Amino acid sequence: MKKIKKFLREKNSSSNENRRRVGLLMIGCTIIVFLACAVRISYVILAGRVAGVSLAERIETLYNGSETLIANRGEIFDRNGRPLVINGQQFDMIAVLSPSYTDGGEPRYLSQDNFSRAATILSNHIDSTSEEILAMLEEGITDDGDVLFQVELGNAGKSLSQEQRNAIEEALAAENIQGIHFNPTNNRTYVNGSMAAHLLGYTTTQDGKVIGGGGLEQAYNEILQGTDGQITYERNAQGNPVPGTIATTRPLVHGTDLRTTLSEPLQMQLETLLSRADDAAQAENITGVVMKADTGEILAMAQRPTFNPETMEGTEADNFVWRNLFVEEQYEPGSTMKIGTVATAIDNGSFDAEEVIPAGRIEVNGTVINDHDRGQKGPLTMRQAFSWSSNVGMVELYNKMGSDRWRQAIGRFGIDETTDAGLPGEVVGSLPDNNIVDLAMSTYGQAVSVNQLQMLRMFSAIANEGIPVQPRVVADEENTQENERMFSARASRQVLDYMRDVVEDEEYGTAYDLYRLEGENVSAKTGTAQIAAEDGSGYLRGANDYIYSVALIYPSDEPEYILYLTMKRPQNYSPTILPNIANPIMARTIQQGE
Repeated sequence: MKKIKKFLREKNSSSNENRRRVGLLMIGCTIIVFLACAVRISYVILAGRVAGVSLAERIETLYNGSETLIANRGEIFDRNGRPLVINGQQFDMIAVLSPSYTDGGEPRYLSQDNFSRAATILSNHIDSTSEEILAMLEEGITDDGDVLFQVELGNAGKSLSQEQRNAIEEALAAENIQGIHFNPTNNRTYVNGSMAAHLLGYTTTQDGKVIGGGGLEQAYNEILQGTDGQITYERNAQGNPVPGTIATTRPLVHGTDLRTTLSEPLQMQLETLLSRADDAAQAENITGVVMKADTGEILAMAQRPTFNPETMEGTEADNFVWRNLFVEEQYEPGSTMKIGTVATAIDNGSFDAEEVIPAGRIEVNGTVINDHDRGQKGPLTMRQAFSWSSNVGMVELYNKMGSDRWRQAIGRFGIDETTDAGLPGEVVGSLPDNNIVDLAMSTYGQAVSVNQLQMLRMFSAIANEGIPVQPRVVADEENTQENERMFSARASRQVLDYMRDVVEDEEYGTAYDLYRLEGENVSAKTGTAQIAAEDGSGYLRGANDYIYSVALIYPSDEPEYILYLTMKRPQNYSPTILPNIANPIMARTIQQGE
């Protein structure tokens, strides 16, 4: 019994000790947890961060908001205020899949149960099948069953019109389907599609901002673009701005509109005529430009092939080029250069209209230069040599002028200077090499390169009694160049008269009766320029490996307009292709009186 009592006493003592130990352990753990919480709370208070997130920034986000105000891009108009490029409201469509997206407790997301019905409805309004849309929606479901917050619905879901948005929203509402949302985008609408596309340019989106990608859109991007604004405000519990707390931190400045020198009706007619010519000729390219002779204002400017700046339709063509062929391409102009040659020769006393030359063939420093008819017309007077476009006649003038005088004269043509017409990417021409053969060839437009607006500037000197004007495409811009005299008034008037022979002289006019303007005289000069091979091996030798062109100044007595047309390497050449463009345009400009 004594042993049993002793055991029980020892057992009771051990239990008390255990309870004491457990109590101490619990007190210790409590102290440790308290200290840990105290340290954590102290850190949060002192550092102001939880899990790497700034509490101050979080509070700022919850109770303060800001919003960027998107500046409207300036619009582009013709000379009379007709819209050419405008801003149109379009929308990009998205599907929000996250169940966390609600508004006032109401779900605003697309549930998986509605994927199939939503895909069917959307396929009736955009260019995607229900299967394609369903596949895009299902891509928002991860392998572990989670959902992405939102998914985009492909290119077919972008740039939707207001009408498409309204139709989609009505169809979804009828089926009580939520979760399809529309984000507005600032897009550009080119009112007449491909009209003047290379001149007007196009836009792209960079970092959410619409920027110019070519033409006037690029050249005048800074003034068209404007400056986005920004406002800040305090939020209420629902996240909406608190009245009276909205403040502007950066003022909104909309882009400035641009008024061009173009005449929309004339431009449309030129586009139509160039398209017909292109269909008939199947040329590598065709260009046409109309300029007011006294001011340099470009009334119409078009090239083929062209493209649609909104859809980019046309850019897939084999012969399509992004370059604006009027300023971004050098070429040898051919016989239209003879206008400047004859005017120069008149001014320095080297031209005698009645002098007779043995045309057909001439040799310069061992190089043979031929006329296009190889001399079949026989001897020509210098006046006939011009209207019949004799290369030999121009070389004879060069021989009389001498290298120095001709080199100085061609330098005054501004071939190695930009025209500053307001278009991006302008390349200057190149003067002939300083050797006798190239200088002689440059008198008839070979061995010298130009851009088209440089040629227009030279033609304008003939139309304005020797003083050129600067071509320009934007209205109200000041002339940035000093218009120094290029030819004398006497020489200019004589050349205008000789140019009439090209269309009026039945025997010696290269374009006799092809270019006509009822009730008025027309001064013209045709050109057929060889094309230099890209590998530098000489000139192309195909049957139609030429740039066919015509410069028209009209009316001859008091010039008002200059029309310049070119056609490069047509597969189906006809001498009536360019007149079929020119004659309606000349008649329209005189009637329209722009």
